[in-house]
Amino acid sequence: MMIQRALLAGVGFAALSTAAFAQSSAPSTDEISALRAQVQALSARLEQLEAQSRAQASAAPAAAGVPAPTAAVAPRPAAQAASAHSPVDWATGVPELRSPDGSFTFKPRIRVTADLSNTFGSDFDSRNLTTTELRGLRLGAQGKIAGGFTYWIEGDIADNAISVANAFMAYSTKWAGRDLELSMGQRLNDRGVEGGTPEDMVPFLERSLMVSTIGPERGAYGVGVSSKLTGSVWHASLSVTGDAISGGTTNDSVTVMGRTHWSPLKTDDGFLHLGGWGFVEDLTPNASVAARSLVVTSRGNDNLRLSGGAYADPKGSKGLGLELGGVHRSGWLMAEGGRRVLETASRDYDQDAYSISAGFFITGEKPPLSPRTGTWSRPKVLNPLGADGYGALEIVGRYDTADYSDNPAGGEADTWLLGVNWYPTNNTRISTHWSVWSIDSPTGTYVGDDSGNTVTVRVQTAF
Repeated sequence: MMIQRALLAGVGFAALSTAAFAQSSAPSTDEISALRAQVQALSARLEQLEAQSRAQASAAPAAAGVPAPTAAVAPRPAAQAASAHSPVDWATGVPELRSPDGSFTFKPRIRVTADLSNTFGSDFDSRNLTTTELRGLRLGAQGKIAGGFTYWIEGDIADNAISVANAFMAYSTKWAGRDLELSMGQRLNDRGVEGGTPEDMVPFLERSLMVSTIGPERGAYGVGVSSKLTGSVWHASLSVTGDAISGGTTNDSVTVMGRTHWSPLKTDDGFLHLGGWGFVEDLTPNASVAARSLVVTSRGNDNLRLSGGAYADPKGSKGLGLELGGVHRSGWLMAEGGRRVLETASRDYDQDAYSISAGFFITGEKPPLSPRTGTWSRPKVLNPLGADGYGALEIVGRYDTADYSDNPAGGEADTWLLGVNWYPTNNTRISTHWSVWSIDSPTGTYVGDDSGNTVTVRVQTAF
């Protein structure tokens, strides 16, 4: 059929060329009329052949039992089909690279946090500081490997020092219909709601005094093995770890830690949160445990700290924490508290702390507390900043306190905090928090009972 069309087109072209040549030679009226008649006949024949070709194309699929294509059902464009298997996904704001079959992925992780802080009202002039600080510059990557494996590694630049945060490899599978994850390496402790949440996702600029007090001596990270079993409204975890990544010149302490939480009474409007956790640690024999220096309200003011006191000849410690709270529509409430007992050769020392916190999204977002993991995530902004949106606005408040007075060298502290968090987008945050604090220190540079105010403004972006 294509050959016939070509021949007819060629004949028509030749006829027109002949007509043009004849016209240039002043042909007669009869010759011109004859040529026009030939062209019209060829055109009619061409239309007839095209109609036959369309009829044959429609009849072929019907004979084979396949419905003929129509204008309403068009074949999928090749570009659209290829996009479903795109090797790069920008959905989260950073490029996630994927293998063609999706079994391998690689995504960078970036966090930049900057603070401006002002402390005033202290009886000690050296505590009344205005400071700026790059609170954290965290760079890393995460992804998955064929076979159910994932990896996560991050380095943090903060307080003029470089450290390793999360650095682990995990294997995920199903066990009894639940999600089971086994990991090896260094990762954040699963220790309460605030303690088990990454810093950039906690609703406050610093974790509470409760988190700093009721924890192992090694801090928030430890190298070892951990497991986590997660259901629809609960989870349970267990870990055995040594110290955080170190130079390897001394023996590590050993910590066994477990946590579980349950979110009963879950409805479309919210849920109730119940949880508990605990740990036991065997400390490496040392001459003493150095006095803890806990952040009271702002990490930018190192003169505003709570000292836990020093402890000679420590043997180990154990801690227990409880969680009670919940979410209702755009509001949330959480209470966490516990006790740590530090064991030494001479006697045991009690360390107590608790916090009560709450928040409310004025713009209608749901609080991002997960009923599955019992930790915070980033809020899903309903109307991101742009032509038709102004972001999400959250009001938060917290009271927290810590008591080390069982040790004659230990102090006490508490803070009342009120703050506003503005989330222009899912990955950005601007916060202003005001704290009224009180510290009673029996020893050190700032002896006695002192109180004051601290206002901190933070700008953060995290991917």
